[in-house]
Amino acid sequence: MASQSKNFISLVALGGQNPQILNVDFLKANKIVPSDEPPFNELFQQEKPFTKFISTPVFSNLVLGPIEFIVDEQRFQIRDTSINNWTDTKILYIAQNYYDTLRYTPLKMVGINFNSEITFATSKESMSFQQLFLPESSQVLGIISNSDISANIVLCYRYSDNGARVTLTINPPNKANDKRIINFNYEFDFIDWPNFKSELTKMPEIAKYYESILDQLLKAI
Repeated sequence: MASQSKNFISLVALGGQNPQILNVDFLKANKIVPSDEPPFNELFQQEKPFTKFISTPVFSNLVLGPIEFIVDEQRFQIRDTSINNWTDTKILYIAQNYYDTLRYTPLKMVGINFNSEITFATSKESMSFQQLFLPESSQVLGIISNSDISANIVLCYRYSDNGARVTLTINPPNKANDKRIINFNYEFDFIDWPNFKSELTKMPEIAKYYESILDQLLKAI
């Protein structure tokens, strides 16, 4: 029977960024990360708490355990790979603290990504899954005169009346192990900081909606 697992959750903010300001001392001094909570409480006791730190005038990459920051002049990303429940992540809390400190950063757009992996028990299950969006009766298969197709799909649609959008991406199958990567992106335009914080509070609702999509996809095969 097919199963799904969580890969990571990330927040991406587009706009004018300052990559060189990112370092461990900056995060600690401004209380951006919760230093008294795992994994940071253990990491910050070490002489070298990070496993990766690269900083140039136009790019910074800092890895603190399962939390990774990637910042360039136009894009801020924070990602958490230690996910059991989507709502347990600290990245939204950290992102809010980050921009509370850098409140004059001119943002344009913000997205929250939920990334999962579906593993199929058999190749038949994998094919049944693909037929949800590329059935055997599809005219496309007739046009190209080939049924041995590995297909992906990208669905973009409005999520709510407030202008937020969703992009659901189902990547092509991994032929070696019958797996597919599913990415769900919730995206909204930056209006102001109160709206930014309000959008982040919707994460449990958005995560629940995404989980319902995955559950229904698996039940459909």
